[in-house]
Amino acid sequence: MRRLVFLLVTFAVVSMSWAQSEITVSSNADVSAKPDIAEFHLSIIARQEQATNAFKIYLNRYHALQNSIKNLVDTTKLTTDNLSVTPFFDYKKPDQVTPEYYQVSTSMSLSVPIYQLNDVLGEVTSVEGVTINGIEFRAKDQDKLETEALEKAVILAREKAEAIAHLEGLVDLTVKSMTTSTSRPPIFPTYRAMSVESVAAAPSISPSSISVSAFVNVTYRAHSK
Repeated sequence: MRRLVFLLVTFAVVSMSWAQSEITVSSNADVSAKPDIAEFHLSIIARQEQATNAFKIYLNRYHALQNSIKNLVDTTKLTTDNLSVTPFFDYKKPDQVTPEYYQVSTSMSLSVPIYQLNDVLGEVTSVEGVTINGIEFRAKDQDKLETEALEKAVILAREKAEAIAHLEGLVDLTVKSMTTSTSRPPIFPTYRAMSVESVAAAPSISPSSISVSAFVNVTYRAHSK
């Protein structure tokens, strides 16, 4: 008798598992917004036969850059990412002891409100020896954009799953598992440093919208009607 009850319970469990199905769907969603911040990526390079002279030239260019923007932004926002003093040798001369020259190089970042983009751009390009390696546009509240994109992607995934369930005669969708990811391709309009004589002809930049993408992959449990 106990064996019979056990078999009946086992059959009921198996029957329930047969009635349960899974639906896996994926979806993408994008959210766009106007950028709030422009981040300049700058570099200064100075080369001289003597390291001290190369460093003096670097300092002169760095101070010139500070002076050019001081009326627009707080110069403490100009941060140095790295600084190196490197000797360069002619490797065709294996016995060379004294370097051909020394190079002082640095990379810097400067973040400004988007409305100051073109004013700062004009000042930076007026400084000899400063190169703009790129300008990145971003939003202040990046997390909010990512959340909005994920919400849209989840809603789209649910709509797909419900459409499939309707066609297959399934009901009671519940989430079994979900994976998510977000991405925001950086916008780097490369802009090389210009000479003082050409600053007047420097074009202004009108930044495009930034876009955040979200991806979700969801597996739903469902049951037959």
